[in-house]
Amino acid sequence: MRTRISFRILAAGVLLLAFSCREKEPQPEPYYLTVKMSGVSQPHGTYYLVPWTERSLLLDFSENLDTATLAGAVTVSDQGPLNASQYSVTCYGSKVFIIFSNGFMLKEGWKYTVNVSAALKSASGTSLKAADALEIRTTTGHPGLTGTARNSIICISDIHMGDLRASALRYAWFGENAEALDSLLQMIIRSPRVRQLVILGDLFDGWVIPYPINPLDPQAGINSAEDYFRAIAASPINSGVISSLKAIAAGGVTELIYIPGNHDMLLTQELLQEIIPGITWRGDARGLGHYTPLPGMVLEHGHRYDFFNAPQPLANPGHLLPPGFFVSRVDAQGLMEKGSGRSLPKQSAGSAEFLTAWTAAITYLQVKYSLALAPDSANILMGGMDGFTGPLSFNGIRDQYASAIESQWPATQAQNNTPVSMPVLTAILDGSADLAAAADYEYMQAGVPNPCSIVVFGHTHNAMIRQFPTTNAPKSIYANTGAWVNSAISNHPVRTFVELLPGAWTGSDLDVVSVYQYNHQAAGEGFEPALLEQASLKRESK
Repeated sequence: MRTRISFRILAAGVLLLAFSCREKEPQPEPYYLTVKMSGVSQPHGTYYLVPWTERSLLLDFSENLDTATLAGAVTVSDQGPLNASQYSVTCYGSKVFIIFSNGFMLKEGWKYTVNVSAALKSASGTSLKAADALEIRTTTGHPGLTGTARNSIICISDIHMGDLRASALRYAWFGENAEALDSLLQMIIRSPRVRQLVILGDLFDGWVIPYPINPLDPQAGINSAEDYFRAIAASPINSGVISSLKAIAAGGVTELIYIPGNHDMLLTQELLQEIIPGITWRGDARGLGHYTPLPGMVLEHGHRYDFFNAPQPLANPGHLLPPGFFVSRVDAQGLMEKGSGRSLPKQSAGSAEFLTAWTAAITYLQVKYSLALAPDSANILMGGMDGFTGPLSFNGIRDQYASAIESQWPATQAQNNTPVSMPVLTAILDGSADLAAAADYEYMQAGVPNPCSIVVFGHTHNAMIRQFPTTNAPKSIYANTGAWVNSAISNHPVRTFVELLPGAWTGSDLDVVSVYQYNHQAAGEGFEPALLEQASLKRESK
């Protein structure tokens, strides 16, 4: 009896185990119809980027479709359904064409949705897992080409205009692009869509002057810092640009806004408005400024976050100029002796120690230009610039900064209205790079006091767009305007600018950021913008 019961228990266990194993066998996944858009890019895998001039869209399904189920199953909408008369839908096998009607154009910088109903089936009866919605974002045309309303912000920076001495002695950073810049300004005057032109600093260059030349030179009619900037504005090479800026400021149509940079940190509001009447000044701390055209956007030069180029009112009491001013003067001396060549790259140091970074920058320039610097000689002429009187030596200047610049850095940032205090190491390394990390650190990370989804800097001369986070579905955009300096002294493309199309002004669900280069036309005379990069964000309601 005991043996029979044991057998029954064993048999039941075997059956239970068999059923259990059978239940755990993987079941085949159900097959569903899928759809994607063909022939266009899909940034971040989240939306499709379509030229605003496109006349049709192509949907590619995983199977041939049952055309009897197509009617009303594929529709297009933006902020509401498009009228059925504005497009037609045609199917060929597995491909569906959405063809826009004559007289209908996609809007620039706009969000559209292609809606695919779950009622749509393939020829074999397969359907979508659920109704699908494909997001489309359109590109924009350049500001001189299109537009019917004033809803655009153009940002330029880093022109670096010098005085007559700079061009005569061949150490100027600006000159070859004067005609192109004047052409851009004239295009802005004609454009029907530019609402604001914002110059993010370094229009004037008060730094690039060889150290044996006195910045304030009575023989050149320059007796003060104010005279220096007036002399820059009066230089014949700059006259066209200054005249066009005056015309914009006086026109009453496009607002002209100025934010100080590091190379013109000694410029004042009163003097700038004397040179360009009607221009709007957006300074905050001395030698610094920023502008917020709309909530969630900030525009500034960027030197506030650069250890070597931020104003230093505390490290050297009584003065504002930072160490970068003196390094620039060594570079100017090298340019004058050589007559051409590339200027000091931003990547000047890899250490958080000021002395190490200073030595690296000066040594680099000595070797590059074969300069006999004599660092202990009082050979830096100042003539009263920023309160510096008698000649200075490079080692003497180095020691003045070295005694306090790092220890005073937190207090310096507070006086400079820095939103989030930045460690010295970060300010050296990112200040010598592209400032994208600084934009993220100051404005985009969680918990910052002034969160922004769009940040535009100049300063680095490197036109670019970076999106944060760098994974799918970015929530913020950092853009850099680049520069208008001579190509021989740049490691990056020149004649660049940024355009912002805020959704709050255009009516779009998107904020669009574009970087352009202003180039000679492919055919004929003149210049035209060439798009380098473009990105967009869904507009947040503020």
